[in-house]
Amino acid sequence: MDNDTSMVEIAKYFMDFVQDESCGKCGPCRVGTKRMLETLTKITEGNGRKDDVENLKKMAYITQTASLCGLGQTAPNPVLSTIRYFMNEYEELIK
Repeated sequence: MDNDTSMVEIAKYFMDFVQDESCGKCGPCRVGTKRMLETLTKITEGNGRKDDVENLKKMAYITQTASLCGLGQTAPNPVLSTIRYFMNEYEELIK
């Protein structure tokens, strides 16, 4: 990684990884991470909307609090961290 690496792409990559690792037994992890991945993909493809970031935060909170295992409970952390520290990258991609 270097200064040209998109933190939004990193969050998307991590959500893709979580999709492969999720056991699928509980809905919050299985569905929540899938919806977050879909939203991140939409943003990175230039089709994001202003409300997508707020929706990501809501999905992350629900996934964290309702998932049954540690994977689901921690999976949203990269999304929330990139929103918190690299919001400008989200805004640039959405514009």
